[in-house]
Amino acid sequence: MITVVGSYNVDLEVKVDRFPSPSETVFSRELLILHGGKGSNQAVSASRLKGNVQLVAAVGDDEYGTRAIRFLREENVGTRYVTTKRARTGTAIVMVDSEGENMIVVDRGANMLLEPSDLGDSMNHTDVLLTQLEVKDEVVSTALNQCVDCIRILNPAPAVLRDFQLLRHVDVLTPNEVEAKQLAHASTVVDAANSLLKLVRYAVVVTLGDQGALVVTRRGSHRVPTLKVRAKDTTGAGDVFNSALAAMLDGGRDLEDAVKFANMAAAISTLTEGALGPRFEEIEEHVRS
Repeated sequence: MITVVGSYNVDLEVKVDRFPSPSETVFSRELLILHGGKGSNQAVSASRLKGNVQLVAAVGDDEYGTRAIRFLREENVGTRYVTTKRARTGTAIVMVDSEGENMIVVDRGANMLLEPSDLGDSMNHTDVLLTQLEVKDEVVSTALNQCVDCIRILNPAPAVLRDFQLLRHVDVLTPNEVEAKQLAHASTVVDAANSLLKLVRYAVVVTLGDQGALVVTRRGSHRVPTLKVRAKDTTGAGDVFNSALAAMLDGGRDLEDAVKFANMAAAISTLTEGALGPRFEEIEEHVRS
């Protein structure tokens, strides 16, 4: 069982030819209303890769919250630990330019009302825990501490961490290049990864976009390449990487093979719009072609 502890957001995705400069107005080409939030994205994407997945999250007592729970169930994600709060559902405003790059602003809403008590006994049934930093540090820390007999993955996004001690309960840390440098206060990705490795139990895997990923363990470091694709929308690629990594580790793959597959899933996800990953069959079809 993969348990994802994290956020659900409604994504308001705006397509623009280019990002506006400060005080500038630009016109959009399209507006999409999509399901998002790192927790939801990762849970759904892992389920699409045939993972047995449950989500611990909070939604608001509004129409978006009702739609969220219905959507998660349709995607075969367990919702026993998705709680409804007296608040608005979290919302993300996502701008995507003509090159597929994105800028995101998040209103966390009900996500900030998720409490450690909402975890219930979810960790008792968990083989792989995947969590992020769009909910309170206390929730993340409690989940990491309770999940003693599982593989614990922390995707430190956004890179705002008040309690670095919780990293000592992380097996695999998965920042992107910017997040790694911010967390470690380092100027290079290699220095950042090596610094962060001192705080975690096993490995730091830094995602590098179209350059693949840097895997650092106490046995050494190496880069794992990815597929070269013409990206249409990079939104959620990091979430897809983490979901695929969790699914492969849950399936018994070693870290090297899991990262290779996660790179491929993330690359393929950029060929379509939105933050959700491809299904297992889509990846197989792409590899065959």
